[in-house]
Amino acid sequence: MPHTRSGGLADAEDTPVRAERFRAALQTRVIGRVGIEGPQSFRALHLERGTGRLRRQDEDIAFVGPVLAWFPWTETQRVELGAGAQGTHLMLGSGALERALRQKPEAAQLRLLAGSPALLPLGRSDETRQAVRSCVDGILVETARAGLMGGAVIDSLLHVLLVLLYRDQPQATRAEAGGARALATRFTALVESHFRAHWTVQRYAAALGISRDRLNDICLRAYGRTPGALIRARLYQEARLYLENAPLSLDQIAALLGFSGTAQFSRFFKAQGGLPPGRYRASLRGAEGTVPMVPTAPYAWP
Repeated sequence: MPHTRSGGLADAEDTPVRAERFRAALQTRVIGRVGIEGPQSFRALHLERGTGRLRRQDEDIAFVGPVLAWFPWTETQRVELGAGAQGTHLMLGSGALERALRQKPEAAQLRLLAGSPALLPLGRSDETRQAVRSCVDGILVETARAGLMGGAVIDSLLHVLLVLLYRDQPQATRAEAGGARALATRFTALVESHFRAHWTVQRYAAALGISRDRLNDICLRAYGRTPGALIRARLYQEARLYLENAPLSLDQIAALLGFSGTAQFSRFFKAQGGLPPGRYRASLRGAEGTVPMVPTAPYAWP
């Protein structure tokens, strides 16, 4: 890996951080075969464009750029990058994570976040996209040279990346600590993890330990929509992101989103937004094409 923290610095051997730029290629490639030594490690992937997929034993997580993806790592995991994918790949050990969180009042929340896969879509906010890029570029620079107090710079930039990730996660909303509002945020967190698997509302309710009627009441009070409507809105948001940003066929997008085929995907997409996916994509390419605003627009997701 070309950008590697020098072992000459006192803290580098205990808390390694490695960074690597990857550029567009003609074929799918796999990254992450070699990891950080130690009991636990983590990966952060700043995907500027293209598609990626984390392959785990229990599930696959697909994502499309621009996005910041965070994964706790095991030797059995792989990240596959589609042709044309471009961005930066970070690896860090548990020591580096602890240094980034040391003596921070929000350490508990960020440590909990770091223990699970998390995605931060970067197409919604220019400020967030620029902040993430600045942090990642700074880490690239500091890992490529043994600069004075470089470790402190890397620790600070990692901390900022984690805070940006945390802000965008459902559990990071300014919600009450308990009660119905907490269950509402737990529900949206579950949807983020399982919407591609097409869980039923009953299954989400069971995972939360409540009845379907109780979940329906909680979502109506917190978000003004039923659980089913929220699930469909999240799935529709992901479908739009793929159509707008990924050079994939409708068959491929349908498979990534858990549909049985293109026909089922097309019916779902048209029901949500009024246009079938092929026409929606064509409208984006047209010089004067416009996309109608609909209640289930991506930005309506909680």
